[in-house]
Amino acid sequence: MNGVLTTNRTGETVENDNVGLIGVGVLMATSVVGYVIYRWRQEARLSRIKIWVNDYLRVWYGERPGRVKIICSHDSLWPVLVGLDTPATGIRHSLQFACQGQPSAWTLVSEKDEQR
Repeated sequence: MNGVLTTNRTGETVENDNVGLIGVGVLMATSVVGYVIYRWRQEARLSRIKIWVNDYLRVWYGERPGRVKIICSHDSLWPVLVGLDTPATGIRHSLQFACQGQPSAWTLVSEKDEQR
């Protein structure tokens, strides 16, 4: 790595390698901050989806069904899978939601009963 030529207090020209190290450090710190922000946004999205799905189920069934399992990926293109027992009959259901974009665009894609 080539350093930057600088002049010290005595007037001598010296090579300064710290500039390159500082640049690498800033690049690494920026990368870490970007990754932390990305993960924070993904976790916030997952939390919003879980709240939305639970609200949807409360409205659909009149109460929150038992044994709800929500499987949600960090990838917005993958569907959200939900397994639940219906409140009245206890039949196991599988639901699939599309949760791309804004919450107003989230929708139920499919629903089916599961055999036990």
